[in-house]
Amino acid sequence: MNKRLLLKSALALFSTVLGLNIVAIAVARPSVPLGFIVVDTYNENGFFGASLQVPDRNTTVDAGGGLRRYDVHIAKMFEITHNSCQEVHRNGGYEFNGYSWNYSANNGSINMGRFLISCRLAQDIVTAYGLGNSERTEITYYRADNVVYIPTLNIVGGKVDRWRQFTHNFVPR
Repeated sequence: MNKRLLLKSALALFSTVLGLNIVAIAVARPSVPLGFIVVDTYNENGFFGASLQVPDRNTTVDAGGGLRRYDVHIAKMFEITHNSCQEVHRNGGYEFNGYSWNYSANNGSINMGRFLISCRLAQDIVTAYGLGNSERTEITYYRADNVVYIPTLNIVGGKVDRWRQFTHNFVPR
């Protein structure tokens, strides 16, 4: 039994025995509004093109939990990359090494840079931070709009400062 299920079972038992009304425990990074996410057919050395465009003019705004919106945007790119790498690994069929992300703010008018996220790096990040609850994510894959549920990185507690340091050093190409 995984830890989350065990914790939920224990909470349900304690709330029943003690008459407590425990609604939920959130274990994941904060969520922020995103403009749109597009995955293209562009492929250079197994890296597909992807774009993350956010409405925020100022990405340093607090997102909650000690993270800035910028930190959450970078996390979203890693989450999507990791999820896609897992799907390709399960289904096979073509070379996929990760995404080359174009990140822009202020609805596309501020270029934040191009971030190369390989499947290996995405897996290393997931190993370091773990995955939390799935988050509804709208992605346009090759001109088709899709809604997918992608697990979020568990950037909580002592991991927050580590993630902020990582995003500070993870510079665009």
